[in-house]
Amino acid sequence: SRPFKYSRRGRGRRALQPPSEPRPWAHLSAMALLRLRLLAFGFALAGVAASEESTTPEPAQEADETKALLEQLTITMVSDVVDERTFEIRDSKATGGRKVVHLRLGNVAPPERGAGMSDEEHAEKKAKAKEGLKSLLSKQMIWFKAAPDEHQPEAAAEGVPVIVADAWLIDGRHINTLMIQNKHLTVDQQYHTDLARNILSAEADEQKKESYKKLEEALRESELEKQKLAEEQIKAEKMKGEPVGIAGWLGIGVVGIIVLGALCNFGRPAKKKVNLNRKRGPCEKFFAKLKGA
Repeated sequence: SRPFKYSRRGRGRRALQPPSEPRPWAHLSAMALLRLRLLAFGFALAGVAASEESTTPEPAQEADETKALLEQLTITMVSDVVDERTFEIRDSKATGGRKVVHLRLGNVAPPERGAGMSDEEHAEKKAKAKEGLKSLLSKQMIWFKAAPDEHQPEAAAEGVPVIVADAWLIDGRHINTLMIQNKHLTVDQQYHTDLARNILSAEADEQKKESYKKLEEALRESELEKQKLAEEQIKAEKMKGEPVGIAGWLGIGVVGIIVLGALCNFGRPAKKKVNLNRKRGPCEKFFAKLKGA
């Protein structure tokens, strides 16, 4: 039997509770307990951070592609524009100090001379193309990549050396393509390059614009499809016609009653003219005798 003891606060008795086992951290102070909790919380945060790092994709591949692209290019500043497709730069890598180099845009040709165009008109057209190039490059930093060696002009003993190249503005816009798009130069494909396009941020902007354009086209097609379906539905509703309501059935009933009344002469006896001179037939004579009898 379990031992009992009387309660001082009230009558009755209650069972004695077995002594509780001491907790393992009962001997620790409040400060020690706080340190243990903070340590456990720190381990939990470290685990969450490690899991996020493992799930977050690293942009290392994109950075490597950009780095590989920039290693193919040379950055420089434009000093002056020579003509509609040539501009002047300074080659810092040249031996014997800085020297002037003329950079000529590749895979392009001067503006064509139209039929019946005079020399003055053609010269004015070329001057306009030169101004267009100057508006793009005047005192601007650019990227450039030289064309393959077999497409470079022969080095002259005297004069400024010329390098045929593809060039880009600092934001990545392809200068060769810009001059063609602005109708200042014409296409003259002499060599192939995979970089004859916008690069860097200009390429990203171009891709973004293309995505927006495709989205707008998809939305436009969706709206046209919705409009077509709505027109077909309206057409089907018109062909189906409106249902005959109570008023319609009442009207049909009234018309039917009028037609039936007209056939029955509205219950009135028919007015027939009797011909007194007409001879009676045998049957009529027989019925007449019966009535007389």
